[in-house]
Amino acid sequence: MHGDQIPGPGDLGRRIVARRRQLGCSRAELAAKSGLPASYLTYLETRPALVTMNCLIELADALETTTEALLGAGAAIPATATPFGDLWAGDVRTGRPGERPGPFLG
Repeated sequence: MHGDQIPGPGDLGRRIVARRRQLGCSRAELAAKSGLPASYLTYLETRPALVTMNCLIELADALETTTEALLGAGAAIPATATPFGDLWAGDVRTGRPGERPGPFLG
């Protein structure tokens, strides 16, 4: 987890717990809303797990969020980032942005 207590990318179980708590929902209530067994929710919340897309969609619907949010899509991308990032980083020798980095021969 990051220092500000927001789950980092890949922490599906922690995101499920965080969203469930935001909604004030118990694990049993989430199980009833999602149609998943409470024991499986316990497993998802406490262990790294692979889930099917159908399961992820059901969880997102029950948690009133999106599958992207549960998966952490965009969590590490700053709001000012361009869609493809900085394609041409600054040259190591000149530091000027927009230049193709030159070869470094030692």
